[in-house]
Amino acid sequence: MSYYADIGITILILMTLAVSLNLLLGYAGRVSMAHAIFFGIGGFTAARLTLPTKEELGGVATSGLQTGAGWSWVWALVVAIVVAFLAALLISLPAVRLVRGEYLILLTLAFQLVANQLMGVLKNVTGGPFGLSGIPSMTIGDKVLFLPEEVFWVFLVAAVVSIAICWGLGESPFGRLLKGLREHDTAVASVGKNPVVPELLAFSISAAIAGGVGALAAFYYGSVVPSNYTLTFSILIVSVVVLGGIGNLTGTVVGAIILGLLEPMLRKWFGDGAIPWQAVIYGAALVLMMRIRPQGLIPEGKGLIRRRRGRRPEAEVPTEAEALERLSHRDDGADTSAALGMPIVEVHDLQKSFGGLKAVNGATFTLEQGKVTALIGPNGAGKTTIFNMICGSIEADTGTVRLRGEDVTGEAPYKMARRGLARSFQDVRVCQRLSALDNVAMGVPDQPGERVSQLILRPLRTRRVEQEVRAKALDCLALLGIASQADVLVSDLSYGDQKLVAIARLLATGCDVLLLDEPTSGVDPASVEKVIAGIGRLRALGHTVCLVEHSVHFVQRLADRAVFLDQGTVIAEGTVDELMNRRELAELYFGT
Repeated sequence: MSYYADIGITILILMTLAVSLNLLLGYAGRVSMAHAIFFGIGGFTAARLTLPTKEELGGVATSGLQTGAGWSWVWALVVAIVVAFLAALLISLPAVRLVRGEYLILLTLAFQLVANQLMGVLKNVTGGPFGLSGIPSMTIGDKVLFLPEEVFWVFLVAAVVSIAICWGLGESPFGRLLKGLREHDTAVASVGKNPVVPELLAFSISAAIAGGVGALAAFYYGSVVPSNYTLTFSILIVSVVVLGGIGNLTGTVVGAIILGLLEPMLRKWFGDGAIPWQAVIYGAALVLMMRIRPQGLIPEGKGLIRRRRGRRPEAEVPTEAEALERLSHRDDGADTSAALGMPIVEVHDLQKSFGGLKAVNGATFTLEQGKVTALIGPNGAGKTTIFNMICGSIEADTGTVRLRGEDVTGEAPYKMARRGLARSFQDVRVCQRLSALDNVAMGVPDQPGERVSQLILRPLRTRRVEQEVRAKALDCLALLGIASQADVLVSDLSYGDQKLVAIARLLATGCDVLLLDEPTSGVDPASVEKVIAGIGRLRALGHTVCLVEHSVHFVQRLADRAVFLDQGTVIAEGTVDELMNRRELAELYFGT
């Protein structure tokens, strides 16, 4: 029985570590090659805190038995979790905003290698290459837990709690935000969400769970050794996540069971000589999975029981009139300080150079409250660059941007959205692996469920608000005419409908100034009509809209006024018809 319980404990440790890593790797899309180190940080912290003091040992440390603080294992566990959390926070501060992709892998890999070396040389802290031994076992009352069949239940509880935490976070509005950052962090920032804090928390919570299970492992095994926290172990944890399915906790559980059983099965069938081949088998299995099923055994969004995503029943789809009425009511509290037709955005003398190229050269114009303004001009006129400077994505060399009379030049995109100005992108930037409804729900501001503290302290309120958020998101989709596809993955929608989802996400922000960058580019004629109708409804709600668009037909049907740009300079303003009737402007625009 003890033999099988010990195998079960090994599997539960691997499962807990992999589930916690999947919160970071699967939901946030950030790869860490240092998870074994946080496991070790928890183990060494717990060991140092629970080992007996010198006084308890008679004033002299016995050979092979180091001294510590003599704490209770419960308090040592808590401190180990906190220390691992803070260590990950320290590492992730530069990682989150400064590095991406393969550079993040290299950064965490370097941390793994350096930290593991330090564990072997800091003898006064870690005991050197032989580590720390004589760590007291866990106790419950007067009962000392040292038999595997007794300790198994502690690790089972820890695994269940860890899975519940990661599932609760991953399937909450906080998890939705992580998924958005995973696919398009710029799009998430454009609707008013700070992209830094969620990623920092994902790093730190993932590491904290690893530190906690590392402490429990130290109590069970009675020792901690640097050789247990190597890069090989970090790779094994990543392998479990990839094998089971990135972004799917059920798959992670299955992957941990499969790989956790590999060593005892090899030992049973082929003897101890087969164990060195374990890493080869890991690698071969991963290569095979990448070839046959790169999404893992159980892909994201799937379960052991197949669920179908499809069109929402018509009875549950609000009409456009109902959605318009509700959204008008919700927007009653919006800022209406600028009267219809009065300037709400003022752009003055914006200039931007890229090397020797002057992309924007003294652009000056205004956006009027409640009207649709189009920025038109030939390719390379600086339209999108101006958009980027207005939103804060690009820093202007000189010039100012004022929103409702306040200077907001250079504000971060998420801060601009919180002030009431949001933008879409020419290349859509919707989250392909989320449903249309979840994409739009991400744009709704002030969601308590996006804050971990609120998820923990006020779960009922966050659940109630989430229902309201999803209802508003459905109304935004209904206003754009695609509410019936609310539950469909965006990757399964047509490109035109994806553009509508992006506009609906902007509408959900409640911002009264919306900047749309080429909303019909690459869209089929039938979908263009949907986009035109949708933008018309934005105007009906009182939103100020600014368009960058090449289609004269589209602009003529929607824009109240147009600003003509050439080489980054405003050369004319007026209605679209007035500008297109001027021969010199038409020649610039059409190149004739």
